[in-house]
Parts: sequence; C-alpha cells; structure tokens
Amino acid sequence: MAANHRYWCGECSYRTPWLTEAEGAAWRTRHYARRHVPTPPGGRVEVRAKRREGGGCVWLVAVLFLVLLLASTCRQEARSAPRPCVAREAQPAALPNLAASARTWSTSSGGSCT
Repeated sequence: MAANHRYWCGECSYRTPWLTEAEGAAWRTRHYARRHVPTPPGGRVEVRAKRREGGGCVWLVAVLFLVLLLASTCRQEARSAPRPCVAREAQPAALPNLAASARTWSTSSGGSCT
C-alpha cells in the first residue's frame, strides 16, 4: 500500500507523517490518547495527490526550442545566399548596347553585376 494519508490534529498543530490510511488513523488515536484525553479524535485528513505521468510542459518547451532553432538556421542560410546576376546570362552577345543597358539597370536597382 502507498503512504498517501496524513492526519492533522483538530486541537493542536500535530500531524502524522505520510502513512497508509489505517496507520495514520492509529497514530492520530494514540496522539489524542496522550495529549487530549477527554476529547474524541478529530481533525482532518490530507490525501496526497497522485503523481502525474509525463513531462508536463517540458515537451512544449523542447518543441518550441527546436522550432526556433530551425527558424534561425533557415534565416541564416537565406541571408548568406549570393544574389543572382541576370544581366550577363540573359543578354545575347550580338546586341552589345542592350547588354550594357541591362547591366546598368541591374546595378542601379541594387545588383552587383559588372
């Protein structure tokens, strides 16, 4: 049997340790016989809550940590990727003036083609 009961005295601040129901009642009866002779045993009984299985919110914290780790990793890869240079590859070699204007357009809009 599990020790899940603690008896409190109704007359003073005495309490039994965590015991089985029968042992706790016997301790309380002995206490009343020694300290409170004419008074019948009274007081209250405290029942220990059952232990819950599982990790509670630990799993939630772990999942949130993994999501944040994944998000920070993806953000770092996107930031370090090189910008594409469209001006050199898209223009045919036969039209040098059009290629020069495309290069000028891409550098003025923030590109780095030379």
